[in-house]
Amino acid sequence: MNAKPILRVENLHKWFAMLHVLRGISLEIQPREVVVVIGRSGSGKSTLLRCLNFLENPSSGSITIDDLTIETGPGKRLDQKAVRELRSHTGMVFQEFNLFPHMTTLENVIEGLVTVKGMSVDEAVPIGEANLSQVGMLDKRDVHPIRLSGGQKQRVAMARALAMDPTVMLFDEPTSALDPELVGEVLGVMKELAQQGMTMVVVSHEMAFAREVAHRILYVEEGVIVDQGTPEYMFSQSSDPRTRMFLDRVT
Repeated sequence: MNAKPILRVENLHKWFAMLHVLRGISLEIQPREVVVVIGRSGSGKSTLLRCLNFLENPSSGSITIDDLTIETGPGKRLDQKAVRELRSHTGMVFQEFNLFPHMTTLENVIEGLVTVKGMSVDEAVPIGEANLSQVGMLDKRDVHPIRLSGGQKQRVAMARALAMDPTVMLFDEPTSALDPELVGEVLGVMKELAQQGMTMVVVSHEMAFAREVAHRILYVEEGVIVDQGTPEYMFSQSSDPRTRMFLDRVT
């Protein structure tokens, strides 16, 4: 992997009122690396992910994606233009899909291309169709979300994020809202993206996916990365008692 990280987090803190959710997280992610973030509910995993593209504004610390750095902290005014630029380098896939119900599958996918990137519909449609094809949903291009299964909705959400040509894909527990029989189709697309070299940060409870696809696993507890390493290390060699207790409970 390259020596220069594509994403760097330095001393990231996040407070919600008196609750200190992220406590000085520092992290570097290389191009093409797949990093899976694990930990108990409430440990700060999703907050970390949401801070990476400023869906949550960090309380302090800096985030760099693709050589664009945003520093935050008391007295620092957030540059909204820089935030928009940074977001244009990230794709985000949520637990709950967040598709527009009044739009067709294709309209959902091209919405960002038209409204954010300023493309015409004619320019955007071939890109949208190509990304729907990549996730196996081109045959549903004219269907509204209400007629899709949860797994299909999530695949459309992935196509929507990919259409923006992101540098880094962020996945916030993308299978947690799905029925068990639908999980595999979403994880299958994520595996294909990893094989194609997409840089990915994935918050997930899917340990089999983490073991098979991740280059590195981070274990987060109480807003701190307390252990990290390759899947082989984390599942077989880690001596950290917190990691061992967590993995013994979920595997």
